[in-house]
Amino acid sequence: MPHATVWLNKGLSSNFDAVESLRSAQSPGELRVLSSHPDPDCPAFRVSNHFEVEPKGLSEAAYLDYCLDFAQRHSVDAFIPGKNLRAIMRERSRFDAAGVRLVAAADADTLDLLEDKAAVYTALGAGLVALPEYEVVRDLAGFDAAYARLRVRHKRVCFKPAVSVFGLGFKVISETGSAQDRLFRGEPLKIGLGEARRCLGERAHFRDLLVMQYLPGPERSIDCLAQRGSLIRCVVRLKSNVPDGPQLLEANPALEAMVGRLTERLRLDGLFNVQFRDCDGVPYLLEINPRMSGGLLYACMSGLAFPYWAVRVALGTATPDQVPRPRTGLRVSKVNRAILL
Repeated sequence: MPHATVWLNKGLSSNFDAVESLRSAQSPGELRVLSSHPDPDCPAFRVSNHFEVEPKGLSEAAYLDYCLDFAQRHSVDAFIPGKNLRAIMRERSRFDAAGVRLVAAADADTLDLLEDKAAVYTALGAGLVALPEYEVVRDLAGFDAAYARLRVRHKRVCFKPAVSVFGLGFKVISETGSAQDRLFRGEPLKIGLGEARRCLGERAHFRDLLVMQYLPGPERSIDCLAQRGSLIRCVVRLKSNVPDGPQLLEANPALEAMVGRLTERLRLDGLFNVQFRDCDGVPYLLEINPRMSGGLLYACMSGLAFPYWAVRVALGTATPDQVPRPRTGLRVSKVNRAILL
């Protein structure tokens, strides 16, 4: 059987792990794995069958043309897009016509929705999963009013931008201590109420900000594989309460059922990640990330190589029933390592 060619363009930090997983999970000669990135020193270069430096400074339309050209030049069968994901999905028909199967979490409209955390909460509404209490604000007066209302009902309040990645902009509001204390103690996630008000008051309006109840309990990150709105497999990772600490791959049927309902409602596909955090024993939805997570390497330690099986399901060389069930009850950690470039 001829090999299938899989391509990952510029993506997040998980690309190296994804390429490595694809290479190690395959049968001999089953896959040819390509990657591209504008940085010639991208580590994925070392584990790919072929690596190409992407041109810089292209417009969105020109980058789409580059992607189609790359896919045709290299006879790509499956493309896992990272950069310009939404634009690529809006032109899915062009890739279909070229015989390229896109491995992505959703259509372009749903990706637009998932970009905005407030929009996701509104679209889901009540009843499907528990949502934290929140208000969307755009100016200092709105922030003050939302904080006052939420603070009456919750011990702590936090905020984060409606559109953000990597947790950028997330802060827990503190009513005690000084900014200098927080600086010297290394508390980057905390901000004083006065500091927050000064920052937000620098402009008459700012981009949508979610002011929310703070969820103090354990956080869980769920890596998922789905097909057209049906959850195939997922791995629930219970995160450590210390930075970069070990994670537990746990059996959690209740949370898996919640993720299954979200998958069906949003007709999610391919690879994505869902995050929950507890308050008083209740898991609340934080966000849905339509991409491979940075912690995917933890989930793959379950024995389920997510990128490999996502490609096989997308290409039709495996059915959902053939995807192995992940092992649970494992504690996993990661180590830094050096590679030659």
